Amino acid sequence: MLPFDAIPVLSEAAEVSRELARTRRVARATGSPSAALAADAQLALEVRLSALTEDPENAEVIARALTERAIVLRTAVESWRLTRAQRSLEAEAAAVATEAARAGRSLIQAEELLVGTLRARAERLGEAQTALHEERVLTEARRDGVLAALSSLRLREAREQLRNGLLLTGQMREIIAESLPALTRGEPLLLLGETGGAKTALAEYLSRYMLGNEPELVSGYGDISSSQLIGSHELRSEHGATVSVFVPGPLLRAMSEGRPVILDEVNAMPAEFLKRLNRILQLRPGDTFAVQENSGIGVTIEQGFAILATANEQTPHRYRGIDRMSAELVNRFGANSYRVHYPDAGTDYTDVPRENALLAAAAIADPSGNVPLTTEELERVARAAFISQQVFAGSHGEGFTQFVSTEREIDGRPGLEESVLAPRTLVAIVQKVAGSGGQVSLDHALERFVEGVMHAEDRQVLTLILRSQGFLTSTRH
Repeated sequence: MLPFDAIPVLSEAAEVSRELARTRRVARATGSPSAALAADAQLALEVRLSALTEDPENAEVIARALTERAIVLRTAVESWRLTRAQRSLEAEAAAVATEAARAGRSLIQAEELLVGTLRARAERLGEAQTALHEERVLTEARRDGVLAALSSLRLREAREQLRNGLLLTGQMREIIAESLPALTRGEPLLLLGETGGAKTALAEYLSRYMLGNEPELVSGYGDISSSQLIGSHELRSEHGATVSVFVPGPLLRAMSEGRPVILDEVNAMPAEFLKRLNRILQLRPGDTFAVQENSGIGVTIEQGFAILATANEQTPHRYRGIDRMSAELVNRFGANSYRVHYPDAGTDYTDVPRENALLAAAAIADPSGNVPLTTEELERVARAAFISQQVFAGSHGEGFTQFVSTEREIDGRPGLEESVLAPRTLVAIVQKVAGSGGQVSLDHALERFVEGVMHAEDRQVLTLILRSQGFLTSTRH
């Protein structure tokens, strides 16, 4: 059977149904100036849909299509449930290890058996999913339909993940699973990567949803001092007298309250603090920290405290105010240092950048999973973002070299010096388009982005990348 939308009457009925659903939402918006117009349009669409479905020939085609559609949707939903159940079992197994880590011990024999059982059950669910597809997916059209339905379900999940602050790609899940046991013991974590790669979002997600506490967040930029981070004395008026009172800073608050602290862009923090941080990174819950700013009075570190630090790559001339972290400081993080790559890292130039595309779609999808941009537009802008990210990160492999000048390639420098269509920039651009009510096109939004780039050579490279994907074809930069 042909794909649902490939049969004219089905394609028309589907389009009318989608438009009718949108129109009904507007008509229900009490007080909206468009409500009356929508009510009239709703009636016209309902008449049109009835005419389509009541025609005897159309009715037979639609009935067969709906039967096939039901099989596709049931297969997709059952497959998705198996995927979710598999993840749940894997999370249970990881939770057992995390609980042991929190208690500072290794797994006992009973726990090892439980973990083995949970992982075996998860593996069997994966096999059941494969068997389901072999049994139900008998044609190429049905396969495409199941994949499209699964993509829609994944999109809705991705939308909810973004609302919680982080798209859980394979890379993010891996870092979370591996780092969590150490974090629960109070060991520090270092996240390295390029700008806009979701390092801070990952640290916040780990703090809120994995460790279960709202973190203290300290930005490394500006003239922040060691006393501002740890605490300082302030003069206050009490009972008609002026007294000096010690006020804890975010680091001490996190220690005493048993909460994580995020040191954002730690390599932009003052050298005086980084020297003290060497010692602080060795402390664990239960230890006492002597506060020099408060006459050496000790603060007992409560369970739940952990330091999560982020740092931009140390690329010359790219990030202002960034100092190279000492080997001593980096070593304090031990094996808990993770490089956070841009989405789709390792993907070939010719492959579809699925993570960037999912991020863009999830950022503008409505609760039903509908996206106001076409699949073709999303894929093109996702590929442009992916290429810019790889060129910015220094990828000079096949396909990317056309965007890197010979001089930069010889010097081993990245193809983009300061600017990139990073994940957060991609989200901002598609949200601007989606939220404009049709007033701003994707091409126009990308043109505005390029015009805002200060570095002249970067503007040229970004224009070349965007034109390679069919954007800015009538614009000169």
